[in-house]
Amino acid sequence: MNTAFVHPSYPRGEGTGAAHSASRIVTGLVERGHDVTVYCTERPPSGLDVPDGMELVSLDLSGYPYHSGHQLNRALRDRMEEFDTYDLTHSYLMGAIPAMGDIATETSSATVVTLNAYGGVCPKNDLRYLDREPCTSNGLAKCTVCSLATSPGHDEFGTAYRAVSRLGDLKLVREGERKSHDIDGYHALSPHVESTYADFGFPEERITTIPNVLDERFCRPHGSDFEPPYDLLYVGSLDEHKGVDQLVPILARLNRRSADAFRLTVVGDGGLRSELEAQTRSHGLESAVTFAGRVPNDDLPETYAAHDVFCYPGRWDEPFGRVFLEALATGTPTVASDVGSVGDIVGDGGRITDGTPDGFVDAILDLVRAGELRTVSEAAREKVEEYRAETVVPRFVALYERSIDGSGQDPTSTTS
Repeated sequence: MNTAFVHPSYPRGEGTGAAHSASRIVTGLVERGHDVTVYCTERPPSGLDVPDGMELVSLDLSGYPYHSGHQLNRALRDRMEEFDTYDLTHSYLMGAIPAMGDIATETSSATVVTLNAYGGVCPKNDLRYLDREPCTSNGLAKCTVCSLATSPGHDEFGTAYRAVSRLGDLKLVREGERKSHDIDGYHALSPHVESTYADFGFPEERITTIPNVLDERFCRPHGSDFEPPYDLLYVGSLDEHKGVDQLVPILARLNRRSADAFRLTVVGDGGLRSELEAQTRSHGLESAVTFAGRVPNDDLPETYAAHDVFCYPGRWDEPFGRVFLEALATGTPTVASDVGSVGDIVGDGGRITDGTPDGFVDAILDLVRAGELRTVSEAAREKVEEYRAETVVPRFVALYERSIDGSGQDPTSTTS
């Protein structure tokens, strides 16, 4: 199969979870004998080593006024004739749906688009209306109000720039929805993402759920002894929708309710870091909380493995966080809010809560007092086998083949 793949950056580039997942897919396809031309939205470093069967093409995203989504669509349309030479074109970027619709109708290439969050139906990409509540519908007036009301920046210029950018995203959403039925197939990261897009009018018979691919660097022995003091871990951005403002209250309540000591390591950075540091001081927990900042990806496996529980208090409907696979692979039990498809992802490798601090405290103490941390750790190592490349990549090949021959949806689809 000769495939074009629109990448969030370039193969082997670190950064976002989307970039890493896309790299795992294209590498897996080439390893299985398929030819892949990767259209890179960031210029690869000179001399980047790529395997036989893979070719890199840098997209020109320059121009003014600058908006990455609109520039991407223009760059793909400028190369329209090239896509006629491929069996299939796959975009891992939802913002490219308008151009992908044109590729579907103006070339012989079949088309697939990855739905890895909610940017295809929400200009904010999170489906949280006014940053306060889940959103189940969109529209020009509603999305304009929400986009403008939630666009604060560091100064007036930053606020204006962000507001204009989100209005540009809204234009792409509306254009993409009009062309959504032209796309031959969609890849959703989780059953929740699949059902959400179906609810917003995307053709549910063409949406197939395929999870993220495991980063096997995280497959290593668990390192903690599951004995007090118990070490909790959070990895991710320090933003409101991730629920990180609840981490310190959870820790404080654990230490009040248990004779055993609990500690917390926070990996990542973001706008709420200063608030978390203030919470730590107000609770007198300076000696129990470590703010590690950004940790290099190569060092993260050891970090996970050294902790007793991975704690995720997110508020938004998480599409499929790479952090859950990382915790599973290192045998680190997960305790997480019941959002999106998190429960399906972690399975018996963790526990799901109602998202409140008390819910987290109850779940963590139940695991500790019942002596179940080791059992859940072992279950996590078993669950992660579902996400290995040798299991996941063939599902992409099957999706591609169905999209090329027009045979329809995955027979295992949850929305059938």
